Amino acid sequence: MLPGTAVFVASVGNPAYDNPMAKAHKFDLENPAPILDEDDEETLAAIDEGIRDADAGRVASPEKAREVLAKWTTHSATRKKR
Repeated sequence: MLPGTAVFVASVGNPAYDNPMAKAHKFDLENPAPILDEDDEETLAAIDEGIRDADAGRVASPEKAREVLAKWTTHSATRKKR
């Protein structure tokens, strides 16, 4: 390519790439959004329990985690090959 030459790339296959991106929102970490349903309280309680377990040293090695996840993941839940 010659210096000063402009290059334009067209997206032929997917017209969505030609649309402008949505504007990013600023995160206000000091004022989190309120929790609206009871399931969220249960989720937060489970996260807190996990943090307490990790702080107490009740953790699994990465190898053990991979082994357990492999058992939990079924064939139908895995991504299809493209």
